[in-house]
This record gives sequence, C-alpha cells and structure tokens, in this order.
Amino acid sequence: MLQIVIVDDEVLIREGLARMIAKESREFQVTGTYGDGKLLLDELDPAHVDVVITDIRMPQIDGLELIKQLKATHPRIRCILMSGFVEFNYAREAIRSSAVDYLLKPINKEQLFELLYSLDEERRLLRDTEQRQRSGLLLTLLHLEEPSPTLLSGLTLPQPHFLLLVLKAGSSEVLDACSIRLRQEQDGLFDLLELRQGRQAWIWYSPEPLGDEALAAIRSRLLAVNGQQLHVGYSRSYSSPEQLRQAYLEAGAACDAGIFSPEPLYYAGFEQLHPLKRTNVDPFASRREGLIHDLQILDVAGVMERIRQLFCMLQSQKASTEQIIRVCRLLEETAAAELQEFEPLYRSFAGRQLEERLESCMAFTDMETTFSSVFSAALHAIRTSRLEMSGTAIETVKRWIAANYNQHSELNALAHMVYLTPSYLSKLFKQETGLTLTDYIIEIRIRKAKQLLKQAPDLKVHEIGAEVGYADPAYFNKLFKRVVGVTPSEYKRISMV
Repeated sequence: MLQIVIVDDEVLIREGLARMIAKESREFQVTGTYGDGKLLLDELDPAHVDVVITDIRMPQIDGLELIKQLKATHPRIRCILMSGFVEFNYAREAIRSSAVDYLLKPINKEQLFELLYSLDEERRLLRDTEQRQRSGLLLTLLHLEEPSPTLLSGLTLPQPHFLLLVLKAGSSEVLDACSIRLRQEQDGLFDLLELRQGRQAWIWYSPEPLGDEALAAIRSRLLAVNGQQLHVGYSRSYSSPEQLRQAYLEAGAACDAGIFSPEPLYYAGFEQLHPLKRTNVDPFASRREGLIHDLQILDVAGVMERIRQLFCMLQSQKASTEQIIRVCRLLEETAAAELQEFEPLYRSFAGRQLEERLESCMAFTDMETTFSSVFSAALHAIRTSRLEMSGTAIETVKRWIAANYNQHSELNALAHMVYLTPSYLSKLFKQETGLTLTDYIIEIRIRKAKQLLKQAPDLKVHEIGAEVGYADPAYFNKLFKRVVGVTPSEYKRISMV
C-alpha cells in the first residue's frame, strides 16, 4: 500500500485531492494532510509515509525547502511538487532537489495516477529487494552464536521492536495457508524465513512490544487454518538485532513443546513453558551397558524394551526435539559399534535422512514409533541373516583355522570375517563344536605337532613348536604335556619305537 501525505495551505485543494486519491485505488492511502511544510516535519512518522505531494508556496516552510529537508533526513520518501504554470522555474529547481515530478494546477488526474502507480510499483520492487537481502542476513544471524559487529551493522530492522515465531506443520500446504492468512492482515510487518521442510520463522515487527491482545489476535488468524496440525512458538519481544538468535532459540523451544500437546493447534510463548527440574542423570548412560549386552547376543526384544524405557523417560522430561534426536544418534552409534552389519541395513530401512523425518513429526509418540520401527527392522534383519548363515559361519571359521593354524588368530578378526559379533561367534562355536575357539585352535595345533613329531624326525622339538604357532619352547612343552599327557620329546621317542 502506497502511503501518501498532502501538503498545501489551501484546505479545499488538499482535502479534494485526498478524496480523489482515496477513490482511485485501495492501494493508495492518504495518511495525513497538512497546511504547511513545518507541520509535516514536526509530526512526521517516516514509517507511514512513502510519498509527499506538496505545493510550492506555503507560509513557513515552502515546498522546495520541505523537499530538501526530506531528502537529507529521509531519502526514501519520494516527493511530488505541484504549482501553477507561472512558477515553472521553481519546477526545474525542484527536479534538481530530487522531487519525483512536477504537476501543474489544476491537477490532471490521469497524470497524477500514472505517477502514483509508477511510484507504487517502484516502492514494491524496492521493498521486495530489501526484504530478500534482509532475509538472507537474518537467516545467517539466527544461526550464529556470536555475530560480528560488521554483520550486525549491515542490518536495519523496519520497526524498533520484534518478536519471533517458529511455525511447524505436517505439510507445506498448511504453512502456505498460514502465510497467506497472515499476509492478508494490513496491520503487521513481517519477514518470512524458510528454515527447512515443514518449518518457518516469522519475524514480526512493531513500534512497541506486542502485548497479550496482539498475540491473541495472531492466534485467532492461525485458527482460521482449520482441521490441520500446526505448532507455533513465539519468543519474548526484543529490540536489538544482537538478540535475534536468542529470540529464535526461545521460539524454537516453545514450538518443539507442541509434540507433547494433544491439540491439533498448539500456540505458546517461551515464557509459558514450565521448566522441569533438571537432573544430572543421563537417561542413555544409565542404560548403555545393558543395551550393549542385548545387542551382542541379539536379544531384539530386550533392546526394544530398553529403547521404550528411554523414550518414556524423555517424555517425562518433556525433552526437546534436539535432545530426542541426540539420544537416537547415541542408539545408532552404539548398535553400529556392536553389530557390523547394522549401519548399511539401518540406512536402507531409514530411507531418507531419519533425522529429518523425526524433526517433521507432530507428536512425541510419532517420533518414538518412527525411530523404533526402523531400529527394530534392522535388528530383525540382522538376526534372520545370522540364523541363516550360522552353520556356514562355523565351517568358514574352521576352514580358516585349518589353513592358518600357526598364525595368531584374533576373535574379533574371526567374527568380522563371518559378520558376527565376537560374543555371538563364541557362543555359536561352542554350541556347534562343544569347544571354545581357544580350545579348538589348541586341539588343531597339537594334532599337527603330533604329526610332525612322527613324520619329521630331523626337526627339533622347538622348531616343531614354532611351526604350529608356539614360539616359546617352554610354553609349547607345558601345553603339549597338558593335552597329550607326555612331553613332545617323550611323544617323539615313543613314536619312533
């Protein structure tokens, strides 16, 4: 809307011009009429003036002087000078003083409206350009903990005070409907910032801090978006660009609390949040050891019960979305460390970034269900795969030991070879063979040593020990006697008879 002020010492002229302009378009609003330039300057509110239409000759401050002062103090206000034909020389000086144009009296309506429409389009383009530039700077400031003075100096807010709202909806259509609804109101000045899919930030500017009545009015406008889930959180009012991030954090915290509300429309301010008594107990840390144990033995039911308990604690704490996602990350990292097949399978079940899906959930129970279903599916897939390959896994390990019995064999390396956890491989191997892995390897080595003692009389006992993986002769002698009942030398002598 183009806001116009008329200055003329003849009351009939300024009032008639005001009526004519108001009838032409709703986009033209006459916000004031004055009989002299001084009166305008004394009462000027630049936020409500885009164009000044002024006569030349007036008693105290004439049109030319008024234009010069406005140019010096408020260069964005455009001026139109009007006067009679005989004052044409003034017109040339007015143009040099940056008046937009010169109109002869009596005013030609077509010429005036053509000029006003042109100025309105110019104002709109300038406003859109400034808003785009400001939006980019605002987005940067929202995410910087300590913005530089240089960055802050490049930002001029349209009004002295601001309040920040964060909107979250289940679909972009709902946010679009909210945007249209709010933009239809003529009593507000906003900057709309697209944060990420399903979330927006609105910076609401005002001459004074917004009171309860104004906040209730915003809520009533959003209520018009019927039948849709919408969470809105708003910050306290601030007046310094340095406080933009603080306002953003407050509004975000208020918005995130909506996941615990049963109502489809949640609307709350930061000051309405009830801070919970903080505890030093980390809900994940207290369950980590039990979780690792259940993961190692692939007790899927046990793992999921521990996750359910974690979410119950998060719900009782009214945890923020950020805190919930942090716990989910810890669960993912722990499972990936204990189950080598977990990460690729988990990512395949998660599809697009799981964190984005969690952030878009409109209810805490949806967040729990979304995460748990993916986590459980990955664990069940791993368990099924391991059960299918359990028989071949033991045979694979046996073949490797048979071919590499004299090499040092790490349990972790053997488990990695067959895609099992070390603890699960140990358990499975004992079930299949009746021996632990260590005992099985000893049995294979001693069997080979007995063959060499019989078939290679030229080899010395310590050489045979080294050949089967025991570089320490004393340890080889001790182990051989424990298993066979006689020392290697005695076994060799007996075998020669």
